[in-house]
Amino acid sequence: MRLEIRHLELVVAIAESGSLRRAAARLHLSQPAVTTQLKRIETFVGGALFIRSTGGVFPTHTGAELVREAQRLLHQFGVLQRTARVNAQDESGAPVKVGGIPAQQFSLLVNALTAVLPRREVTSRTIRETGTLATLLSSGELDIAVLRQFPGFPLAPQAGVEQRLLLREPIFIGVSARHPLAARKEAGLADLAGEKWVMPDADDSGMNTCIARACTSAGFDQRIAHLTGEAHVAFALTAARRGICLLYPIGTVREGLATLSLAGTPLYRELVLAWRVDSPVAALVPELCATIADGYLALVEEAQFYRDWWHDGGAAFALPPT
Repeated sequence: MRLEIRHLELVVAIAESGSLRRAAARLHLSQPAVTTQLKRIETFVGGALFIRSTGGVFPTHTGAELVREAQRLLHQFGVLQRTARVNAQDESGAPVKVGGIPAQQFSLLVNALTAVLPRREVTSRTIRETGTLATLLSSGELDIAVLRQFPGFPLAPQAGVEQRLLLREPIFIGVSARHPLAARKEAGLADLAGEKWVMPDADDSGMNTCIARACTSAGFDQRIAHLTGEAHVAFALTAARRGICLLYPIGTVREGLATLSLAGTPLYRELVLAWRVDSPVAALVPELCATIADGYLALVEEAQFYRDWWHDGGAAFALPPT
């Protein structure tokens, strides 16, 4: 015999499962089949790969070396398969259609796709409405998109669409540089009880309702004095002490404003990557997510207030568990 991919998969499954029975279930084989196959592999390499005990199986020195190399080769083989599929699809010439809210992750996604599919056209459009993005994904008008969701308003599952959490992003508060709280870096949400708010018009994401509920939980009713969908208008009103506004942690220069983080991070949004399972980019999702994460971390380091918050424990809140 000679070692094949299926043999490498078997020894890795045994090592990672710690049991021949669990490895058999993982590989959809019978336990006797796994035992027979393992004996053949051990005969081929000329020594035992695992030590059997009542507590399971443990790799020998030879087995540990083989498992480590097998894991590396299987990873490379997975990359080879994804690359081959993408290259084959790349020849079709159809553009990859990207959608999403106007967030940093959107542009990072477009840049990542352009880098990994240099011969494929990438088209994009920003859309704020959650329902519209979901409809375009489910209908095939989009291949992949960046969406947002707020506590209490999860994204509804769509047939043929999968999703993955990219980031839990805090929402900071902007106050005038002349505001009494401007000298502080952090405040409690309850400290804003007497303030007037500058807010965007309510949309189908549930953001406005989510923030109003958080204020109620903090012991006060939110008072909205101004509604605008234009960030520069919100910033100007806030700088003139007409109210306080919401600030996403990475953005344009906000002259005349001071930034406050909120103790306990009661206001936040989740950025979610959603893609069609039949899309040519579906096989690239792990690499795209890693590239987006690297690009976002670079932006964090460039934003001083956010960088300080991030390194002072914020990263544990923001990053999804791996």
